[in-house]
Amino acid sequence: MRDFASASFQLSNLRLPHPNLDFLRFNRHEEQADDANFTAIVSTPVVVDNMIFSEYILGRPVHEVVARMRSEPDMVGAQESAVAEYVRGQLHLMQYLEYYMCRPRYFLEQRHLLPLGDKARMGLVEQYYAFDEPVMLEFLSRKLNSRTRTYLPEVATKTGIPVASCKRQFENIKRIAKQSEDEEGVPLVNEIMDRFALSEPLATHYAHILFLNINRVDTTKRCLAHFKFADFDFCASILIQYWTTPTSTMTLDDIDQPLTQHAQQLKGLLVENKANFDCLCTAVRVHISSLMPKTPSGSSASTSTVPSSALLALLENRTVRGSTQIRAILRVSFSIVADIGASSTLRSVLGIIVEKIVDSFASMGLRSEDMELFYDSVIIHSIGIVTEQIPDSAPAIEALSRTLTGTKLLGRRLFRQKSSIFGPLNKIRPAQ
Repeated sequence: MRDFASASFQLSNLRLPHPNLDFLRFNRHEEQADDANFTAIVSTPVVVDNMIFSEYILGRPVHEVVARMRSEPDMVGAQESAVAEYVRGQLHLMQYLEYYMCRPRYFLEQRHLLPLGDKARMGLVEQYYAFDEPVMLEFLSRKLNSRTRTYLPEVATKTGIPVASCKRQFENIKRIAKQSEDEEGVPLVNEIMDRFALSEPLATHYAHILFLNINRVDTTKRCLAHFKFADFDFCASILIQYWTTPTSTMTLDDIDQPLTQHAQQLKGLLVENKANFDCLCTAVRVHISSLMPKTPSGSSASTSTVPSSALLALLENRTVRGSTQIRAILRVSFSIVADIGASSTLRSVLGIIVEKIVDSFASMGLRSEDMELFYDSVIIHSIGIVTEQIPDSAPAIEALSRTLTGTKLLGRRLFRQKSSIFGPLNKIRPAQ
């Protein structure tokens, strides 16, 4: 038989109060003069079964939880009625617990509620605020309002996650957004960790979700349809790290305005100025040529650091597109950052990168590694031009690195090779 007393957490001599519980009271006129009234509460040790808690937050019905428990080896021969009674008792306890899960800081600080250690308490909170990536993907680009709540049955059907679990995840993200929206000048990750006692990785995921959601970054375009939550989570981290202010939370006002101004200036200097653009292309071509292997094809050189012949041919202008294509790619790269302060550009930023940068490289037969080498070389050789022609060039050089590095990392994550008749669409991912 299953040893319930040795479940994940054991609580003893405990009455778990609910905020709405009205304790036994006597009216004055009912009391005798010599009477002394007491409220006595007697309880058996309270057990929080971790397995049942996991099933509860997943929204499983009682009969499914009972069936899972009876399928375990140590439950062979257990009467179904006894197991069902235990499960119902656990679920009743967890209905009380859920109130405190919505107030995790209070739950952690009020130790008289549950005699659990800090690790056990934080474990319960972490479980409650965990989410399913397919469900959270459906919430991106949607307002956290009552209309989205009515969409939950459709989310459940699409993802195969019970509606109750989808509702919990929706309410969690909505609660975090509401309690964090008034904070200014505080890193959002730190604010979530402080208010909700979540681990840094989970709080970081929520910060990325809120950044995409509040700024309405479009993740529903057809060109983005095959990407998963992890891809958009990574993209949000790059947008925050490279293109917002160091103390940014999640609002549009936190887009780095000096960065956008420098990006506009750099576009005019490096792309629109023909002499500077030709000088940059020559320097990049020489640099890429020096990376071509001079050893036989059987050498052990890493293919990730060796440019393809298609990239070299493009730089040497042996293709029809030639320098025109390079100029268009660089113009878009700087224009994205220069205009990202506008809500329409930020909303469409991922689609722009895929359609105007990634697809441009892929249509010429280039790899994600070629794109990375190209951007790295442009950054290196643009620094000299910027230093010579912009007084006090340090801020412009930093903006150059942040602009092109951010574009490169976003492009590589969203890179996909041109569709081929020999196979399905192939997405290239960087090594993690």
